[in-house]
Amino acid sequence: MTGQLRELHPGVHALRVPMHPGGLPYSLCYLIEDADGRIHIVDPGTAGSDNLAALDAALRSIGHGMHSVASVIATHLHPDHLGLAFEVSAASGAPVVLHERERDALLAPPVPAPDPAAQLEAWGVPEQRRPELLAAAGRPTAATTLPDGAADRIAGVRDGDILAIPGRSIRVLWTPGHTAGHLCLDDAELGMLYTGDHVLPTVNPGIGLGPGFTRNPIADYLDSLERVAALGEREVAPGHEDVFTGLAERCAELSRHQLRRTQEVAAGLASGTAAAEEQTVWELARTLTWTSGWDGLSGFTLLSALTQTGMHAAFARSPEGRDHLRRS
Repeated sequence: MTGQLRELHPGVHALRVPMHPGGLPYSLCYLIEDADGRIHIVDPGTAGSDNLAALDAALRSIGHGMHSVASVIATHLHPDHLGLAFEVSAASGAPVVLHERERDALLAPPVPAPDPAAQLEAWGVPEQRRPELLAAAGRPTAATTLPDGAADRIAGVRDGDILAIPGRSIRVLWTPGHTAGHLCLDDAELGMLYTGDHVLPTVNPGIGLGPGFTRNPIADYLDSLERVAALGEREVAPGHEDVFTGLAERCAELSRHQLRRTQEVAAGLASGTAAAEEQTVWELARTLTWTSGWDGLSGFTLLSALTQTGMHAAFARSPEGRDHLRRS
C-alpha cells in the first residue's frame, strides 16, 4: 500500500512514495539508521508537500524527524528519485549525495536543448506523426531546476567511495546505463544492494535517459549489469516494485532482453531495402517487435521506441556491439 513503512532489517525501512499519474504508481524510499542514531535517506522520491508530509510521518513513526536526517542519497537525477531530496535537505540541512556525473549535470550552466524537430527529421518520421512526438519530447525526464541554495548542499561521490554512515559500510558502485551517473549502493555486510533503476524485479529499465554519456548507453548498461551480477547473492532493494532476490539471474534476463533487441535491429539493418547506413530509424523501427505492436505506439511510447531503435542501431554497428553479439 502506498505510504506504508516496512522494516526490512533492524534500522532499515522501505517507504512507498506516490508518483505522478501515468507511469509506475510509486517509488521506493529507504531509511537507514546509523550508529549515532541519525537517518540516511536513499531516493526520497517525487517532490511535493504530500510526499514530504508522508516522509516526515514515517520518520516520526520510528522515533525520528527531519532533524534526524544526516544525508539524502539519490541513485540518479530523475525526479521520481531525486525530486524530494531538496525539500528534505532544506528542512534538515542534510547534504544531497549523488554520483559526481549527476552532480555535474545538475550544476552545469543551462545549454540549449537539442532541436527535437531536427531529430525527428533525421529519423525519417512522417510529417503527420511529428506533432505528437514534439509534444512528448517536452515531457521532463530529469530534475534540472534547483531550488535557491540547493547547489551548495550537493555532494558528489565516486565509484568505490564508502558513504559517511557511521556503523555501516555501504560502498558506491558506479552503474551507468539508465543515466550516465547512476549508482548502486552495496551493503555487503548486511547483504543488501540498493539498485535504483539499474535492476528492477520485472520492469525493463529505460536506457540513456539523461546527459553525460561518453559512449553508447547500451554498452555502459551491459557492462554495469555484469559488474553487479558478479557481487554474488544480495537482497535487492530497487527503486520501484518490491525488494527481491536472485540478482545474478535478473541481471542475466535484463542483458538478454537488451541483446535480443540489438540482434533484431542488426537483422533489420542487414535485410533492409535501403543500404544499412541509409535506412532511417523510422523505417527500421517499423520492422521490429513491440509489446503493444507498432500500431499501438503513440506519443511518449513511440518516441521511446524510436530512441531505443537509434541507440541499438548505433550499438549494433559498433565494435563493442558486434563483440557482445558474438558472445551472446
